[in-house]
Amino acid sequence: MIFFWYHLCIVLLGFISAAILFFRFPHLPEKSKKLGKFPSLSVIIPARNEEKNLPLLLSDLRAQTLIPFEIICVDDASGDATAQIALDYDVKLISLQEKPEGWTGKTWACQNGADMAEGDLLLFLDADVRLKKDGLARILEAYSESGCTVSVQPWHRTEKCYEQFSLPFNLIQHAGNGTALKKPRSIGLFGPVILMPKTDYFAIGGHKSARKSVVEDMTLGENLKKSGRAYRLFVGDSDVAFRMYGGGLGDLLRGWVKNVATGASKTPALLILLIILWVASMLTPPMQIVRYAAAGDLLFTALFSLLYLFWVVALTVLSKCVGRFRFPAVLLYPVLLVVMLCVFAVSAFRKLFGLSVRWKGRDISTREHAAESESRETEENRTCK
Repeated sequence: MIFFWYHLCIVLLGFISAAILFFRFPHLPEKSKKLGKFPSLSVIIPARNEEKNLPLLLSDLRAQTLIPFEIICVDDASGDATAQIALDYDVKLISLQEKPEGWTGKTWACQNGADMAEGDLLLFLDADVRLKKDGLARILEAYSESGCTVSVQPWHRTEKCYEQFSLPFNLIQHAGNGTALKKPRSIGLFGPVILMPKTDYFAIGGHKSARKSVVEDMTLGENLKKSGRAYRLFVGDSDVAFRMYGGGLGDLLRGWVKNVATGASKTPALLILLIILWVASMLTPPMQIVRYAAAGDLLFTALFSLLYLFWVVALTVLSKCVGRFRFPAVLLYPVLLVVMLCVFAVSAFRKLFGLSVRWKGRDISTREHAAESESRETEENRTCK
C-alpha cells in the first residue's frame, strides 16, 4: 500500500509541476488594423542546402502585408541549388565558402548577413520557417509593444508519422526556457525567429560572441541579459510556423541529439526539477497499470488508468499550443517519452566526451566552448552578389 501512495504522490507533484511550467503560452499579438510605422527591416536567412525550404519561405515573404526593406540570403557553402534559388527570387545573396576555424556554420552565416544589412532592425529567419501573410506584421507588432528584442518559437507543423516524436521535445524546450511560466524567466532566445535592433545586436557582439556555441540562440539571450538589454519570447501559431527535421527519422534524432543536452546544461536547477517531476508523473501511470494488471488488482489498475487518461487529455491541450500533433501519438505518449529519454542519454554522453554529431554535411561538436580570439575574416571567404 505504501508504494501506491508513493506513486500517487509522484503523479500529483507532476500535475503541479505541469501547471507551473505551462501556466500561459505567450502568443504573438494580432496584427493592428492600422499598421504603425516601423524602422527599416532587414530579413536575414542563413541557408545551407535548403533548396527545398528556401523557395517556400521566399514566396511567403513576397506575399506579406508588411514588406521588409531588404531580404538577405546567406548561402553557407551549400552543395545544392540554394544560391540559384536566392538569385531567382531577386534577393540579396551572400555566398560563403567554408567557415573559418572556431565558428559554427549558422553563426558565421548570420554574422555575415548582419554585417551587410542596411536596415535598423535585423530579423533572422531559419529557412524552414513558414509565414502566412500577416506573419511579419505580427512579429513587428510584438516588437512595437515590447520595445525590445523579440524571439518566436514557431508552431510545429508536422506531416509524417515520425515527426510526432518531437512532441515531448517541443514541450520541454518551452519548459526549460521558462516560456510559459506565470512570470517568464527565460534563459535564451529561440533560434528560428529572432528580431533584434541592429544597435543591440552589435553592442552584444552579434553572432561572433556566440560563434562556437551549439545553441547560439541561448548564448545570444545570455549576452542580452549580461548587457542589461531586455527581450521577450513568444509562441507562434499557423501564421508563424515551421517544419522541423523533415528529412526523416534519422534527421530528427540527430537534430535533437545535437541540441538537447546542451540546452539542459543551461537550464536552472529549479526548472530541471519541475521537468523531472513532470516526466516522472507522466511515466508513472502506464508503469503502474502494467504492474497492477499483472497482479490482478483491478481497483488500482482502474485508478491509474484514469490518471493515464488525465495525462492524455492534458497533453492533447498542450500539444495544440506548440504544433500539429495527432491524437494517436498523444495516446501513446509513453513511447514518445522513452525515445526522448534515450535521445537525451545519447546527447549527454556525446556532450560529456566531446563527441560530434553529423549535421548538414558537417561534424558539429556537442560540447560548448568558451569564445576564443576573433577569427580573421578574409574577402576570399565572402562574396556578395
